[in-house]
Amino acid sequence: MVAAPIIWINAFPGTGKLTVARALRALIPKSVVIGNHQLIDPVTLSRDHPCYQTERKKEREKAFSKYVFNPSWAEYTIVFTDFQSTSPLGESVAREYQAAAEVSKRPFIPVYLTCECEVNITRATSQERLQGGTTKLTDAKIIRDFRSRCQVFQFEAEEFQPCLIDTTSLAPTDAASRIMDYCRSLRILK
Repeated sequence: MVAAPIIWINAFPGTGKLTVARALRALIPKSVVIGNHQLIDPVTLSRDHPCYQTERKKEREKAFSKYVFNPSWAEYTIVFTDFQSTSPLGESVAREYQAAAEVSKRPFIPVYLTCECEVNITRATSQERLQGGTTKLTDAKIIRDFRSRCQVFQFEAEEFQPCLIDTTSLAPTDAASRIMDYCRSLRILK
């Protein structure tokens, strides 16, 4: 039996990653979504603390151990959401997900979401997000800054055929359907 894939959704904060991931979970009966704030929020250190990234890595490793490497979850598609940039740290973290897939012999499906800047700001500053109870980024100025100086990390085309979806005017269910179509085209999901 071939293990189910890891779908890694990478995009700027407020693009709609978690909403799309949840819509995808509804399409894949045996799946689990690990939103990036499930791995960020348990870390209580400030982001400028020297051990912050070490603690973040420990949270990712816990998730890999529980869901990716655990044989009882082998039939489940694991959907991770993330925001990693093209910085050395961003690439290193992205490659942790890729390595976890390789070790567990799961197909690795990177997906990149994008949307227009103003749509991104509107989503990131929505009342639902503001009242969500997580540390999600809701500051329009910081998001504009990210978008002006960062690029979302994408694996090289030689490694993976890119799955890039513009969610600007796309319903989350439609974006999830496009991800499913992409996985079917690779003969990874039925």
